[in-house]
Amino acid sequence: MIEAAAWRIAKHIKSVVPDHPAPIENLNHSLIISINFFTVIGLAALGSLFTGHGKEAAIILISFAVLRQLTGGLHLESSTWCAVATAGTATLLSLVSLGPVSTILLTVIGLICVMVFAPAGIEDQTIIPERFYPILKVAGIIIISSNFWIGSTFAAIAFFAQGVMLAAYVFYKGGETK
Repeated sequence: MIEAAAWRIAKHIKSVVPDHPAPIENLNHSLIISINFFTVIGLAALGSLFTGHGKEAAIILISFAVLRQLTGGLHLESSTWCAVATAGTATLLSLVSLGPVSTILLTVIGLICVMVFAPAGIEDQTIIPERFYPILKVAGIIIISSNFWIGSTFAAIAFFAQGVMLAAYVFYKGGETK
């Protein structure tokens, strides 16, 4: 659904501005990313209206998104399913209540996953040269480690979820870590 909408919009842009320097494929890709982003935010906001846990869902989404940009991980084939799964998971996980020990445990597991597997599967998702991948790993480690000081249950949940996505990429896709 997201892909089809993006393609229609990209074709329309090219028909209105045929001399635009960006190829239609680039417009389409950028539109998929933008529509996906706003769909995730919209669905999570809608879900949060029903649960009353908007702040918690926002912490999960932001923590997950920042770490994911740095470390990669498993991607779903469809942007639509990605948006639904991300928003739905963030909304459901915003209902979870953890104690301090569980928060530390999830943070540690996320940290270990990033230390072992990151970055993974970002080759086609970023323009950052491969020589900088070790810096991405260190940045991910620093971000997760900050939760030992902050102590956010919802950041810990997001970091754990991203760690699972990294491990899933490496084991399911047979990817290599950098």
